[in-house]
Amino acid sequence: MSWMRKISLGVRMALILFVPSLAFVVVLGSLFVHQSHRELDEASLARGRAIVSFLGPAAEYVLVSGNPVALDSLMARALAQAEVAAVAFYDADGELLGVAGQGLVGLPSAARMVEADEVVVEARGGRLQFATAVLSLAPQVDDYSTPQQVLRTERLGWVQVDLDVTAREAAKRRLLLVVVAAVLVVLVGALAMAWRLARSVGLPVAALVKAVRRMASGDLDVRVSAQSTSEELRALEAGFNAMADSIAHSQQTLQARIEEATAQLAHQARHDPLTGLPNRRAFEESIEQAVSIHRRAGDVVTLLYIDLDRFKPVNDTCGHAAGDRLLRELAGLLRARLRAEDHVFRIGGDEFAVILRGCGREDAHHIATALCDAVAAYEFVCAGRSFKVGASIGMARMEGMINDVSAVMQAADQACYEAKHAGRGRVIEYQRSSD
Repeated sequence: MSWMRKISLGVRMALILFVPSLAFVVVLGSLFVHQSHRELDEASLARGRAIVSFLGPAAEYVLVSGNPVALDSLMARALAQAEVAAVAFYDADGELLGVAGQGLVGLPSAARMVEADEVVVEARGGRLQFATAVLSLAPQVDDYSTPQQVLRTERLGWVQVDLDVTAREAAKRRLLLVVVAAVLVVLVGALAMAWRLARSVGLPVAALVKAVRRMASGDLDVRVSAQSTSEELRALEAGFNAMADSIAHSQQTLQARIEEATAQLAHQARHDPLTGLPNRRAFEESIEQAVSIHRRAGDVVTLLYIDLDRFKPVNDTCGHAAGDRLLRELAGLLRARLRAEDHVFRIGGDEFAVILRGCGREDAHHIATALCDAVAAYEFVCAGRSFKVGASIGMARMEGMINDVSAVMQAADQACYEAKHAGRGRVIEYQRSSD
């Protein structure tokens, strides 16, 4: 250390002040870069998992029905999401059913072994690949004497989503350049202040180091008080606060975007993309909740199963687009004629379900009859032709032996079946004597 004896005390103090400043800025910049890169990676993984997890259940009806229009619509909605480069659907034999986007790398081999809600993630060819199985969970309600509902699980195929990570990597490089430039600017300022304020820099630096440690532990609200006697150190403290504000703002912005995307995907996972009504998954959750409240508080629950009559001629005559428009209009019609506390769901192709809460038998009959009459009175016009559809409605109430989800769903389904075979366009309430 003989070279230390040859330099002045001012230089020594400047070095003593500059080295901690260098370490502080480099550590802070490295933490920011590392944290931001990790959040970008996690955001891509979360986005890919959320998209493919939404597409898996949503594709069940599409793969069963073989509707190419619905398949194209589903792929277009997925392709519109950020970073999505390609979307593909495969049948149970691994044959490609449809693809949207460019540069599809191919179904990951591990995807063929996937079961239940598992998502396979692979990085290949500059892309992140996400794949999951499309499963059919069909309730067996033909045997009404069976006390518990039986589920059949069948793999219908696979869905694959490729995310293009080139934009993310470019953002990482830009972020690194900005941080390096910011570090250099801060270091130059720190060195200048070290030369002038060698004796008064100790406490402010200690405060800054403490703040860095708190930030490294995850406290993004940490700030330092600009109370130094020199203008230069106050500028350094203000610079730290500005950088901390920038990091906190970036974190909040990124988190808000993730939450917004997650909320949007969660909404899409529980709603029918055609009509905007809650879908079968939301229906099953709602009926479970309604039954639980009924058991706990004695709340009266009435379930309506609605099966449209004469819907097929519209599809056969005017095409699926007209049928989709009819479903949207009827969904709005049903929703407009229910109370605020009631809920309507689309649970199948031309099938709907309504949950009535706190509704007496007479009022429930009145609501069901009003829905039946409204559908019967509705006139659908397409290509210069007028069509009349109807609704067969089965009604079941939670009372007596009908005290669980399986029982009330079977009862409503049987009542709907009887309404269908009794001449259609009517409301029939489930009666236990009809078993």
